[in-house]
Amino acid sequence: VAEGASLGRWIKVEKRDRRLIVYEDTEPIRSYPIVLGPEPDGAKLHEGDFRTPEGEYSIVAKFPHPRWSRFLLIDYPTPVNRQLHAWTKEAGLLPHDGSGVPGAGGQVGIHGTSDESRNRRGENWTLGCVSLFNRDVEELYAMVDVGTRVVIEKE
Repeated sequence: VAEGASLGRWIKVEKRDRRLIVYEDTEPIRSYPIVLGPEPDGAKLHEGDFRTPEGEYSIVAKFPHPRWSRFLLIDYPTPVNRQLHAWTKEAGLLPHDGSGVPGAGGQVGIHGTSDESRNRRGENWTLGCVSLFNRDVEELYAMVDVGTRVVIEKE
């Protein structure tokens, strides 16, 4: 980022530290505990791998969710994710179930939980999304807009 350039409001997800941090330019303004999928190590390679993607994304939709309070959809898979999926497929590293290999996946986002006790225990239960406590996701939902940059750091 050029000196004097504004980053605006953006989100960093720290997979290793299980934190979601909201920044205003370079200043952290809020931090929330998170849980991920049951296979948190490494980048998401295909649908059903229970991993959270890594890289740069943006929020493409926000909506109330009947099960998880709020849902902030990110633009996974990006062209970079699609390329990683293609390379993994070409290398023969994707599972095969008889009907072919799984796609890159989609519908990944930041959301609340239907069972706060699982989040309190630090249980990684999502299919690859980032889950916050409902009170936290409601606060986050009000703080960020569609188009907000989301950086998900490596495990």
